Amino acid sequence: MRKIFVLGSINIDNVAYTKVMPSPGITVEGDSFISNIGGKGANQACAAFFLGADVFFIGAVGKDNNGRDVDNYFKKIGLPYHLVKSNKNTGVALIMIDEANAENRILCVPGANFDIKKEDLDTIKNKMHKNDILLVQLECSMDMVCYAIDLAKEKGMIVILNPAPYRDNLPSNIYAKVDYFIPNEHEMDSYVPGKDDYINKAKSILDKGTKNVIITLGEKGSIAINKEGVIEQKAFKVRAIDTTAAGDSFCGAFAVALSNRKTLKECLDFATKCSSIAVTRKGAISSLPKLEEVL
Repeated sequence: MRKIFVLGSINIDNVAYTKVMPSPGITVEGDSFISNIGGKGANQACAAFFLGADVFFIGAVGKDNNGRDVDNYFKKIGLPYHLVKSNKNTGVALIMIDEANAENRILCVPGANFDIKKEDLDTIKNKMHKNDILLVQLECSMDMVCYAIDLAKEKGMIVILNPAPYRDNLPSNIYAKVDYFIPNEHEMDSYVPGKDDYINKAKSILDKGTKNVIITLGEKGSIAINKEGVIEQKAFKVRAIDTTAAGDSFCGAFAVALSNRKTLKECLDFATKCSSIAVTRKGAISSLPKLEEVL
């Protein structure tokens, strides 16, 4: 099994569930509320860890109660990690879930997430080896995302980039360093605007040097495109109640299957199965499946 390194964000998710999304200037009554640990980095690291992978997570929190709660939680579950302690507050996310369709609207305040420095990443260089995996998203500073990818390529590692949320400052030279570029359909439309279908949009990313493009399409499944061709993956039919961690579950599970040297088709199938379980539960980390649930 290849080791999986995850660089990414940690947020405290404040989640409200409602039958009616508020319009500007309008107050509506919600049905329920939960507050829990989330953030794309923490979600993806836990997704992989719960599935039995050898994971190491790098993130940042504030010197506040939320930061202490995150530290204690990672210790409790046994996730190997390095936490940067920032003078800024721990990141927070305000999430509204539309109960009619399980879709979400999310506002993130990054706080400590942007305070990871090069020296923090340098502390783990000796742990990284050829053919290990780096999984990274874009809720940290772009400079650190790029530095982590450069470190990984120097070591001969496999790089998975979940380019979320959409950032218009993703350097053009990064694409050639990415082995798996995994956006959702909305993010793909932002990175490659226009009316082309997703296969042609993906080909424009491949032309920049990326080896594989995988686009997640919600209830329509996903599609993988590389120089060898196209693989379409159907979604599993489930009753979704909260899609907050769907993409993170997919990315973490995909990395796990890849660490076990599965084929691309097998990776897609495993990731899809895991994300289909996650959307049937409320919350982010709390929704992620354990290995015994997907065997």
